[in-house]
Amino acid sequence: MTPVSSACQAEAVLQFWFETCKPRQWFRRSLSFDARVRDRFGELAAEAAGGGMRSWEAQPRSALALVLLLDQFSRQVWRDQARAFSGDARALTLSQRALELGWIAAEPERVRRQFWLMPHVHSESLPVVEASIPLLERYSDAATAAVARRHADWLRRFGRYPHRNAALGRLSTEEEEQWLLQRSAGGDAFRCDRCRGTGPIHYRVCSAVEPEWQLVCPQCWPALREQPGYRYGGTRKANRRQRS
Repeated sequence: MTPVSSACQAEAVLQFWFETCKPRQWFRRSLSFDARVRDRFGELAAEAAGGGMRSWEAQPRSALALVLLLDQFSRQVWRDQARAFSGDARALTLSQRALELGWIAAEPERVRRQFWLMPHVHSESLPVVEASIPLLERYSDAATAAVARRHADWLRRFGRYPHRNAALGRLSTEEEEQWLLQRSAGGDAFRCDRCRGTGPIHYRVCSAVEPEWQLVCPQCWPALREQPGYRYGGTRKANRRQRS
């Protein structure tokens, strides 16, 4: 990628996220929005997750675009997969460096400062999340700081984010299972008919091989999708806003 095309790509990321997208799309589960991000930026996200695009780290605008690819777009491109979180560590490093260099303090737009700092909120390190709260109060807003406080509470209780367990192949404890079900209280509480795991999103499917309709999680879904006579009966979403 030439320097000119690299700069254009970075600007395209910023323009899409901050100008084309509506704020309500940022944190809401939407298969259509996921597909839109995947189709347009999937290759860039994969390159970033693989450690590429080092030249983007040199300037504030392109570095923020890289953080978006690693920390936000990854969650659309690889929804409910372990790879969705593969860029979090690098995004956090970039965010911490931006703080040291004064890039975040110099950014005039609040919403851009917010996404500069989101890698701190997504961390499963309690000290990192706790340290982000005064930063968000200073550079973002009270609502985002409240989100960080809630994340810190989860880490104090569980030492990790239980809602990532299924994607990361982690076995949930009984306490985590109960919490996941309670967390879905705003809608239906879903349990996969195949693996019995809980989660905020399941698919209603059947096939010629397994003709009875069943609710399956994103991890079990691909195997049924490949069966003869596969039929899709809709998506069940317990809480559309939970994506951390």
